[in-house]
Amino acid sequence: MSEYRFAEILLPIPLHQTFTYSIPTEIKEKITRGARVTVNFGKRKLYTGIVISVHNNIPDFEAKNIEDYYEDQEFVTEHQLQLWKWISEYYCCSQGDVLNAAVPSALIPSSQSGFYYDDINNFTGKLNDAENKIIAFMQNAKTSDLNKIAEATNIKNPMRQLQSLQQKGIININQNIYKKYKPVYKNYIVFKNDFLENNAEEYERINKKGSRQKDIIDFLNNELSNSKQNKIEFEESEIIKTLSVSKPSIVGLEKKGLISTEKREVSRIEQFDIPKTTSPNLSEAQQIAYNSTKEGIRKKKPVLLHGITSSGKTEIYIKLIEDVIANGKQALYMLPEIALTVQMILRLRKHFGDKIGVFHSKYSLNSRSEIYQKLLKKEYNVILGVRSSIFLPFKDLGIIIVDEEHESSYKQQNPDPRYNARDIAIVLSNIHKCSVVLGSATPSIESYNNAKTGKYKLVELNTRFGDVALPEISIIDIKDGYRRKIMKGHFHPDLLNSVETSLEKKEQVILFQNRRGYAPYLECKDCAWVPHCNSCNVSLTYHKFGNSLTCHYCGEKSGMVYTCKSCGSTNLTTKGLGTEQIEDEITNLFPEARVARLDFDTAKTNKSYERIFKDFANYNTDILVGTQMITKGLDFERLSLVGILNADNMLNFPDFRAFEKAYQLLAQVSGRAGRRKKQGKVLIQTFTPSHPILTQVLNNDYISMFNDQLNERSAFRYPPHWSFIIIKLKNKDKQKVYAAANTLANNLKLNLYERVKGPEEPLINRIKNYYILNIHIRFEKKISSAKIKSFIINQINSVKDNKELSSTSFEIDVDPI
Repeated sequence: MSEYRFAEILLPIPLHQTFTYSIPTEIKEKITRGARVTVNFGKRKLYTGIVISVHNNIPDFEAKNIEDYYEDQEFVTEHQLQLWKWISEYYCCSQGDVLNAAVPSALIPSSQSGFYYDDINNFTGKLNDAENKIIAFMQNAKTSDLNKIAEATNIKNPMRQLQSLQQKGIININQNIYKKYKPVYKNYIVFKNDFLENNAEEYERINKKGSRQKDIIDFLNNELSNSKQNKIEFEESEIIKTLSVSKPSIVGLEKKGLISTEKREVSRIEQFDIPKTTSPNLSEAQQIAYNSTKEGIRKKKPVLLHGITSSGKTEIYIKLIEDVIANGKQALYMLPEIALTVQMILRLRKHFGDKIGVFHSKYSLNSRSEIYQKLLKKEYNVILGVRSSIFLPFKDLGIIIVDEEHESSYKQQNPDPRYNARDIAIVLSNIHKCSVVLGSATPSIESYNNAKTGKYKLVELNTRFGDVALPEISIIDIKDGYRRKIMKGHFHPDLLNSVETSLEKKEQVILFQNRRGYAPYLECKDCAWVPHCNSCNVSLTYHKFGNSLTCHYCGEKSGMVYTCKSCGSTNLTTKGLGTEQIEDEITNLFPEARVARLDFDTAKTNKSYERIFKDFANYNTDILVGTQMITKGLDFERLSLVGILNADNMLNFPDFRAFEKAYQLLAQVSGRAGRRKKQGKVLIQTFTPSHPILTQVLNNDYISMFNDQLNERSAFRYPPHWSFIIIKLKNKDKQKVYAAANTLANNLKLNLYERVKGPEEPLINRIKNYYILNIHIRFEKKISSAKIKSFIINQINSVKDNKELSSTSFEIDVDPI
């Protein structure tokens, strides 16, 4: 290994290349593929990068030295590096983008400029107003970073002024690495039998004095006697709190040799003492499905487990995980939403204890970093996580389970890589040579088509666990309700009567509306003016809590508007329906009921979601109002009624997947009702009661929906029959984005012909002041995807080379959802 002189380093930057660095002689043996190193990039910037390869190929430039290295020689596994390469090629992004997505940023820290006040006394020249503002701040702060200086001085980007002050000798600029992973340490007190024997005189002195030190020794001595061991240990903080003693008392005892203290690294991850349960007993139907799944695994095929809601898919997953753990391997259990992990982790810990780790973005950066490092040491048997968990450094992966595989949450939208974790799971299983199981009550059209054509093993589970009947579903015609003037707010009397009956029986209710806020927009009754976001081409949503108007695309907020800005009228009204309004109305209709709301606004943190969830699970909530967060995989014993306030918003969305998604969402939320002993009830309010999708939901007829959608997509050249790529162009200058889009589209059509559609404006064509245009490319499956993508990238680069168009940004979305 010592013969290698150079290393190719992958840096967390969006460039399609690695960078060559020289390996200093003294660390040559430490620099191996997958290791972490610190390098200087550019003039001063320091980055943490990953060694991709080592070699002796002398570059035609003077390579910089690697600055430093980390002790963990294999920080990124060979499996990860193979996966990163595949992702960058398939999703048309750089491996640097993949590195950023795959590794918690605290483990690959980079430097930021630190600014230090020196002295102004020796400077005799002139300073401008901006420079004087910075000096006034820095004289007090002494040290700061760019963001704090910008905020304090109200200068948007003060870097130019800071560089000027550096040249004048007033400010020093250095590069410091921030956000580096920091382990947690705790002090432990160690007490042994021979401490008192070897230091008898000291012990006699404190015994006679009757000090706080005597209290500590008496406590430890008593605990040691009861333990019948030679040594005991306590957290220092626990002793201080329990005995109300001070730190100096402990330091004094250590100096006298009566105790010893040790500083140890401890875990940030909460530990649980949950009694383990036995392996789940499968019903006859579950056992058949389990055996069939194992057959697919033996044939080395991905398995699609199509099981209706409440059929007991989770018990099958647990059995499969037990199988791989018994063989010394690891399991990855993926869920589409953070929300689902709360209930699932409780179930899995009963089987696998603390050998299960949880990985998602609501955990702190340092906690995620700790899980990453523990996996490198194979300290976890099972990982429960959302889409980003697909990147973790598994050493010996035995199975990947993708639950609710149809969910669009598995698809990363921004930034690069725009990957689908469900599809990557298939690739990762091939790399690890492990099994993969996709599960859903409403599989995606693509996955079910793969199963029907023999690419996947199809396993069906068509009965609910315990033979509980599927919920009774009824369609309510609210068009007729409004015509007859029998509606109470947004509720039909049939739905209200069912809510009342459930409450009388001490049962629980879920009310679903897939739109948060109070109302989607305000409107002037006199001239139809609607308040819009200043930065996006979208109306502002009214939120009653906070009495504000909010843009759900850029986050812009403003106070409530009471006067029309077009005609001056005060005759404004809310339009549409959001979860806040439903919560308001149902609270007024049932004032004795305990009502809660679960949406993005009420569950912004992991703890807030857990609180809402636990309140409902523990029967402290009677009615739960929510968005699609309540539709996925949740299981509540007393939930007997689900009400869907308006199904039409989903059915009328302009997207080729709209009917598929509507069916999935309606079927999934319906499946929350009556999951244990008695049949549940689902009421769906709609203006179009005869819609084919609603009929299919009513009859639980997934197959008809699948066949209808498959035929339609074949006719109109959409997936799964054709491959699909969207190129999104963005620019703050509308003329430039049109010029770039037209140039690119024309260049693409030279080779791809009618396969290229557009450019066209999306539904929301301006976000955060960027104008947006899309170019759609659909091509036959038999054509080489790699060649098409290479051609697209070359044409984009050609447009970027045009100085007049270079300010336009390009996003390539492969297999968009």
